[in-house]
Amino acid sequence: MLTATQLEERRGGIGGSDIAAIMCLSPWKTPFQVYQEKRKEVDDWQGNESTDWGSRLEPTIRQWYSDITGRVVRIPENILSHKKYPFIRASLDGFTDDERVVEIKTARSGKGWGDPGTDEIPEYYALQVQHYMLVTGFEVSDIPVSIAGKYPEIYEVPADKELQEMIIEACINFWKRVVDGDPPEPVTYSDAVARFGRSTSRGTITATEIDIANVNDLRQIRAEIKTLQGKEEEYKGEIIKILGDNGDILADLDGCPLVTYKLSKGRKSFDSKQFQIDEPKIYEKYVKCGEGSRRFLIKGE
Repeated sequence: MLTATQLEERRGGIGGSDIAAIMCLSPWKTPFQVYQEKRKEVDDWQGNESTDWGSRLEPTIRQWYSDITGRVVRIPENILSHKKYPFIRASLDGFTDDERVVEIKTARSGKGWGDPGTDEIPEYYALQVQHYMLVTGFEVSDIPVSIAGKYPEIYEVPADKELQEMIIEACINFWKRVVDGDPPEPVTYSDAVARFGRSTSRGTITATEIDIANVNDLRQIRAEIKTLQGKEEEYKGEIIKILGDNGDILADLDGCPLVTYKLSKGRKSFDSKQFQIDEPKIYEKYVKCGEGSRRFLIKGE
């Protein structure tokens, strides 16, 4: 987990892990989510099991890279900043004495990865290393990666000055938004809820033809979902009837489980309504009223 100081430093600029998101090329984050992080409007993301496992493997892959290439990998003590634009920052996994960025990766699958030794890597990682070369001034990046837990391979990405200019422009525009408190447009449902979900605005807006088409498409999709949910319940019911009182595992001809239907332990829950009746004073002392939020409803359903 990052320290409070490291988290504060990360909020103070745009790092390599941010650039794909602010350029709308990240599969994990949107520009609005990065904006919220920089503005400290949301809790700091501390990673997950995948990032934790990658961090644990990083020293091993770094040493492997050093052994294979004969290069000593040095780790910067601090976050690096661009000379002209200090808010463009880089937190490197390592670099070599002959000026090569070393960015270590672990990947669940080979999707987006070409032949080892080439520069064919997923575009969000390509943007990350171009961002790092932009900050360091280095002309090449090596990406040692272990895919699906296999023996690592090395990919080599040269500097792309045209792409780096696009990164600079994107960083300048995005950072101005952060400083000015001007959020980027939401691009997902969760973005839109985070941006407008607590607005107290009132009034009626006249829908455009596009708005009406969107609502009608949404109605159709929801109807299809209900149909599919009905089918799901039907098939689940048929399978449960097969198991019935006869067993809790349905297996194929080789004995491999297809479905399980096991009895779980009863879940304990707190009866807040009864507690309010029995201990009204204590209940009032500890009850909290949450902040209101807007509710999305489609009329006519």
